[in-house]
Amino acid sequence: MPAIDNVTRRGAVYWWRRRVRFVAGDLPPITVVTMVSLQTKEQAVARRRGAAMTGRSEVVRMSLYEKIEREGLTADQATSLFQAEMLRYRNMLAYQHSLIQADGEGNVPARFAQMLAIYAALNGDFAVNGFADYMGIDYVGGFDQRFAGLDDEARGHLGALLGRAGDLPANLLAEARALMDRVGIAATGYRAENARRIMCEARAVAAATYDDPAVRDTASALALVRALASGAAPAAIIAVPQEPPRPSEPPAPPASILTVEQQRHAAMTPVEAVEEYIRIKPKARGAGAVSASAQQGRKSQAKVWGESQRRQFRAAAFLFGKSNGGGPLAATSQDHLNDFYDRLNRLPSSHHKSPRHEPMALEAICEEAAARQAEDAGGVSIGLDVGTINRHFANLKRLCSWMAGKTPMGPLDFSDFILDEDDRDDRDERDAYTIEQGLELFRLPIWTGGASLDDRLAVGPAGSIWHDAAYWVMPIVWYSGMRREEACKLLIDDIDEEDGIAFFNIRKTHAGTVKTATSVRKVPINGELRRLGLLDYVAAMKAAGETYLFPEIIPGRGGRTLGDVFFKTVWLNIKPHLTLVKPGQAVHSGRHMVSTELKMLQTFEEFRADLLGQKAGGENAGRYADATRLELLLEVVERIPVVTAHLPDATTINLLPKARRQPRPVRPSSGRRQRGASPAAA
Repeated sequence: MPAIDNVTRRGAVYWWRRRVRFVAGDLPPITVVTMVSLQTKEQAVARRRGAAMTGRSEVVRMSLYEKIEREGLTADQATSLFQAEMLRYRNMLAYQHSLIQADGEGNVPARFAQMLAIYAALNGDFAVNGFADYMGIDYVGGFDQRFAGLDDEARGHLGALLGRAGDLPANLLAEARALMDRVGIAATGYRAENARRIMCEARAVAAATYDDPAVRDTASALALVRALASGAAPAAIIAVPQEPPRPSEPPAPPASILTVEQQRHAAMTPVEAVEEYIRIKPKARGAGAVSASAQQGRKSQAKVWGESQRRQFRAAAFLFGKSNGGGPLAATSQDHLNDFYDRLNRLPSSHHKSPRHEPMALEAICEEAAARQAEDAGGVSIGLDVGTINRHFANLKRLCSWMAGKTPMGPLDFSDFILDEDDRDDRDERDAYTIEQGLELFRLPIWTGGASLDDRLAVGPAGSIWHDAAYWVMPIVWYSGMRREEACKLLIDDIDEEDGIAFFNIRKTHAGTVKTATSVRKVPINGELRRLGLLDYVAAMKAAGETYLFPEIIPGRGGRTLGDVFFKTVWLNIKPHLTLVKPGQAVHSGRHMVSTELKMLQTFEEFRADLLGQKAGGENAGRYADATRLELLLEVVERIPVVTAHLPDATTINLLPKARRQPRPVRPSSGRRQRGASPAAA
C-alpha cells in the first residue's frame, strides 16, 4: 500500500518549494495557500469547484505569511518556528520508526509509511483549514472527503487516533506556545495561533518528506530553505546554520574553522546522533556486527549490545531531543541538562504509551499529567524512578562524550544527574523544594521549640531548641545549595573567614571526600544563617573541644557516611510531619531549589556553577575565568529565598549534652539465628 502516492508527493514538493522561495525572499507573498491532505494544485482547484457546486462555501484565504506579518510575526520569526518544529518532529518520527522496527510486527515499511501519511494529512489539513471546525458537524460528516488522500484503513486509524486525542487544537496551541518560548518569541496577540499553524506546516512537511534522503539528512530546515531557493542540490550544503543559542550557552565556533565532517556532526539532532553512533560502532550494532567466520576460533563470543540496550540508548536521545526542541546535540548546555532532569522528574510513568503523546512536546505531557493528578484522575504516577533517570543520563553522557570527539562541544557536568548505586533510593529528590514547602519545613518544632530533647518534633510547654545536625543541616543546604554529604561532613576548621566574609570551605578532609574536582570551592555563609547563630554555634563547638561540626552523626562503622546517618536518624523522622513534601523529595531537593531559584533570577551560569560546585558551561568560563570572588558569591547566596524569617534571632546556643555528641553506636550482632532456638537461648 503506497501511503503517499507520487501525485501527492509532487503536490507536497510543489507547495514546499513555493513556501521555501517566499521565506528566502525570492517570491512575493503567496496569495492562495490550499493544501488539504497535501493535494496538488490541480486537485485543490477541483476541490474548490466541487465545494461550490455542492453549495459549500470555501474562503480563498490571503497568504498565511501576509497574515503573520500583519499580526506581529516576521518572515524570519516564521522561519525560526518552522525550522525548530521540523527538527523536533523529525526527531519524533525517527523514534517512532525505531519502535516499529523493534517490535517487527507485520509489514514494517508499510506500517511506517502509513503513519507518515496519517501525520502528513492531519497536519496539512490543520495548516490550511485551521482549527475552528475541528470535530464539528462538517468535519465529521466530510471526514472521508477531507482526507481523501488516505485509503480506508489509514482513515480508520486516523479516526481512532482523533477519538483518543481529546482537545487536540488546545493541546497544539499549548505546544505552539512552548515552541515560541524555545525560540525566544513572545506569545502575544494572535502570534500563538499563527505559530500553531506554522507548527502544523512543519510537521506536515517533515512527515511527507521523511524518507527523502535529501531532506532527512539535512539537519537544519533553514539550510534546506536557502539551498532550494538558490537552486542548489542538497548535497552542496556545507555550512549548516544552528538555532540561536540560549543566553547561557557558549557561542558556537564559526563554521569557517570547522571541517565539513565537523559541521555535519555539529548539526545532528540527538536522534540523528544516536543513529550515527549505532551505525559506526560495531559493539552497538549488535550480533550482526561480527561475522560468524570472525567468531570461529575465539574462546568467547564478542560482547555486543542487545536489542534492549539499543532501544534504551535511542529512548534517551529521543526524550532529550524532545526536551531541547530538536536542537543540535553539539549545542547542549548545562541548562539543557537541568531542564531535561526537571522534565523527567515531572513526566508520568505512562509517558509515550499512548499515541497521543507521540507528537506532543515533553513539557506538554508533563503539564497534562500534573493537571490529571490534581484532578486525582486514574492515579497518575508522576516522575520517573531514579534508576530510569540514571540510565537516561548515563546513555546521554555516552552519546555526548562521543560527539565531543567529533565536533567542538562545551564541557558538561553529569555528576548531579548520574547517581551512585547506593544513592538510588528515597534519599534523592525528584523535585526541587518550593517556597511553600520550605516554610512548612522550618515551622516544625525542631526550629520553633520542641517538647523535649527526646521528642523534638512535638510541641511542648518548654519550647526548647537544641543546636545540632537536626537543627543546622537543612538550613545550611537551603541557604548554600550544598550536597547533603558536603553539609554533614563539615569540620570546625571548614568554617573560615577571608576579607571579612565568613565561608564554608568545601574540600577533601578526613571526614570525607568531594564528589568531583569542581566540588572544591568556598561558599559564603548566608546572612540568615549568621542571624540564626551558626557562627556562634561553631565557636561553642570549638570551645567544647569538638573537631566535627556535627559529631552526633559520625557513623559508628565503616562503609557509611555522615549523610547516611543524618538521613536515617533525622530526615526519616522529619518527613512524616510534612504534608506538602512529594514522593522522592529529601535533603538534596534543597540544592535543586537553589539552582532553580537562581536560574529564575537570571543569575550568571558561571556564578551558579561556582556556588554549586559544577562545571561552567563554556570554554571561556571553565578554562580561563578565575573562580568567582567571595564578595560576588556572597551577593548570589543572599538572593536565595528566605523561609526562616519567622524564627527569632539566636540569643543562646544550646549544644547537645556531651554524651550525645558521640558517633552513632553500632548495634551488636546476635549472629545467625538458629532454627528452633528458644528465646532464652537466643
